[in-house]
Amino acid sequence: MDDTASPMAVVFLHGVLSDGETCWRHQNKTYWPDLLSQHSTIGSVGIYEFTYRTEIFSGSYSLGDVVDALKESLHLDGVNRARKIVFVAHSMGGIVARRYIVQRVDDLVGRCAEVGLFLIASPSLGSSYANWLGPIAKFMGHAQGQALAFCQNNVWLNDLNSDFRNVVMSRKLVIYGRELVEDQFVVLKRFLWLPQIVPPVSGAIYFGDALKVPLSDHFSIAKPADAQALQHRVLCDFIEGIVQQKGNTTNVWECPGGFCTSVGESEISIVTGRIENHPVDAKTTVVALPCDEYFEDHCTHDTRSALGVYINRHCAETTLEFSNLVRQQCQMRFGVGTLQQKTTDASSESYGPGRAILVADPSKNAAAIALVSTTTQRAKQGLAARMSYVFDGMQELFELLADKRINEVVMPVLGAGHGGIEPSLAIAGLVLALTEAARYGADKQRRKKITIVVFQRTTQDQPEIASDAIRKTLELVANKT
Repeated sequence: MDDTASPMAVVFLHGVLSDGETCWRHQNKTYWPDLLSQHSTIGSVGIYEFTYRTEIFSGSYSLGDVVDALKESLHLDGVNRARKIVFVAHSMGGIVARRYIVQRVDDLVGRCAEVGLFLIASPSLGSSYANWLGPIAKFMGHAQGQALAFCQNNVWLNDLNSDFRNVVMSRKLVIYGRELVEDQFVVLKRFLWLPQIVPPVSGAIYFGDALKVPLSDHFSIAKPADAQALQHRVLCDFIEGIVQQKGNTTNVWECPGGFCTSVGESEISIVTGRIENHPVDAKTTVVALPCDEYFEDHCTHDTRSALGVYINRHCAETTLEFSNLVRQQCQMRFGVGTLQQKTTDASSESYGPGRAILVADPSKNAAAIALVSTTTQRAKQGLAARMSYVFDGMQELFELLADKRINEVVMPVLGAGHGGIEPSLAIAGLVLALTEAARYGADKQRRKKITIVVFQRTTQDQPEIASDAIRKTLELVANKT
């Protein structure tokens, strides 16, 4: 690469049975990497051409070996120091690039890198070219050609397709993408005609807005004749767009209704709305609700609290049964409580703040409910929440969920409301508590989606916490170096 310290690197990756010379050079001698370097607005972008073994006699040198070589080359040549890396990948080169991204996603996210993927006639589900080459590939032991077989049983490509889609959908890594597909069949010597080697159904499924380059075939599409060639102009426009992007340096993304970020293996989202109206999957979700240290049934009738509103909405006809289940769970987990003077004229059995229990929904219509004691209530002191209670409660909650098949935890802003903690402080403390539990708790290895619902009375009303404060809260804990 011309400048390994460039803020952006463009990496050219050729296809199967090709090399860095023949793949990109037009018959008029125009060489695409050189053509790109002459573009006036590219500026300080570094250009790197990676060549790997793929000749017919490359034998058992597999796609995995190619990816390993790419990883080492980008490291040794300083290319991976660039904060933005654009892969210009033809045919099998796109498969190599996608596998590299899947393997290195944590490293790329950790150093706040952004990736561009410019796919040129690159198969995601296999290539009929590999089928045509099949007998030769099998006879010569050509591992790469056999791996490209265009069939539903191609486990390697199907797994890569699934893994890469998951990376794109997770939004942990900023990925820009554009796909070009070929227009027509290939005419070889002695009038041997091949159909489109990578048809649109195989080569345009990730980013939408795929462009069919007129009059191109599988080979000519990677050989622009000059600076006016359509594929070259589209590539320049693609790179210019990435250069101009300020990028997401905080690893916080917008999501429906709010913002989200990745923390360890989990994802934390903060959205606005009402906890009782938030959609959940009853089989794989737990709704965590606040209660006081007594876990008493009167909380389920208090429609001014998140617990009362939720129970009234989802379990109104089974409130008594729910209260009985709460008492049973408290006795099973905590044993006998401690008698505390709750008010000047009443005492009750306390199980302590910072505790958590899990209760099945007795109506069997909603998700399981976790109660977390985030407040105390004592005579002459009233109700009081402490962030230490929230931290302890989150640790207990994740311990409870460690052996459960739970994919998502949904909760309001624990500690706010009756607890008395100012909402913007309460959500900051809650996010830190969740981060500690997600990174270091008993269930840290299992990926979970954690959703915090900030109270918003109606869609016309302002939420309890402003969106700017929500984003800044997530920036505190977002995965970063």
